[in-house]
Amino acid sequence: MAVLRYLVFMAVGVVVASLLFLVLSLLVDANFDAGVGFVERWIERATCEQYELSGTVRDTRGRPVAFAVVEASYFDERLSTRTTSDGRFTLAADEAICDRRPPRTVELIVMADDFRPRRSSIPFDESRIEVTLEPRDFAP
Repeated sequence: MAVLRYLVFMAVGVVVASLLFLVLSLLVDANFDAGVGFVERWIERATCEQYELSGTVRDTRGRPVAFAVVEASYFDERLSTRTTSDGRFTLAADEAICDRRPPRTVELIVMADDFRPRRSSIPFDESRIEVTLEPRDFAP
């Protein structure tokens, strides 16, 4: 009778240990997947692209154009700034593009008094640009 009792205890112990192992295994897998998902989202956010463009606006003689308006637009984003007194500008998006593919091109327009507006399409990954504005023709 004592041997039968030990066999029953051993069988119950194996069943309880197996159930405990199964439950713990499921919990560890669920937390691991959630942890990996968190790390993947963090890496994706850290490596996603934030738009930034800098450059100089000059006239046809090579002189800087002060206070020209520089606008860049892509998707539903529109960035705008003015050049400094030496013709330099920097555009930077507030947020990075993480949840969708970056655009191929950005529409750029540069405007200044006494100059023709300049429209161009530039690659999204271009970070520096030189813009030359042509003077307006004024007829007397």
